[in-house]
Amino acid sequence: MSPDISRRSFCKWSSSLVLGGVFAGLKNRLLFGSEPSLEDVRQTEVHTPKLILPATTRNGAHVPVAVKMIHPMQQNHYIQNIQFLNETDPVPSKGIFYPTPANGELYFAFQARMHSGTSTVLAIAECNLHGRWTAKQRITIPAGQGGCATAAPQGKAFQKEAIPPPMIRIPELVRKGRLLKGATTDVQVKFKHPSKTGLAYVNDAFIPVEDPLYVASMQLFYGDRLISRYEMTPGLSDNPFLTFKVKFTEEKPLYVLFTNSSGQQFKAVQPVTFS
Repeated sequence: MSPDISRRSFCKWSSSLVLGGVFAGLKNRLLFGSEPSLEDVRQTEVHTPKLILPATTRNGAHVPVAVKMIHPMQQNHYIQNIQFLNETDPVPSKGIFYPTPANGELYFAFQARMHSGTSTVLAIAECNLHGRWTAKQRITIPAGQGGCATAAPQGKAFQKEAIPPPMIRIPELVRKGRLLKGATTDVQVKFKHPSKTGLAYVNDAFIPVEDPLYVASMQLFYGDRLISRYEMTPGLSDNPFLTFKVKFTEEKPLYVLFTNSSGQQFKAVQPVTFS
């Protein structure tokens, strides 16, 4: 065999080895590198909020929004806040909910104002150990049915009415007449209070016409402990109806304190006794 033929054969063999190694590496990366591990899948399932809202609605002034998670609510590992956004709205923020391990489980529901058209609602949950995780859900509201404009273009101010105190309802207590120590159950809070953005929609634009009036915050106490709070905006609907979880461990009263944008405060108390 001539030296040239041997050299060519060796080069061809070497090239085959190199290319084979490259393709084998690509195959391994495609098969394994792009596939998440079981731990990655578990972390995603635990940390990504499940955002619940209608795909379409004709009432942009009262859009029901809920979020739930299977994330643990432990002293050393819990969700410390969930932010709600619709970035195309004139009031993008729909509030930030701050739970604690005392909630037992993560569930929160409320109602929001949203502009007409198709937009994307975000729920951004922040874990104290693993950072932020986002869920998205699209919603469509027909033209003319948006709820972000609450003021007349002429600037006529809305009439302020007497505001009654909020009410606390524990459905489990209503159904069974008792609570079990250590149980985690729903708590509902209803507050008849206006939520006015102060905006008018004129010539395809939002303009401020009057001062907004809305519920600015909710604080939930169990005994003397603050266990949850909700920082709110004019992007919320009139007459807030909120639902969340509480883990009942003590026979101490549950009470809620609302503060509105004018600095007024409103309180409701619910006794807690076990069977």
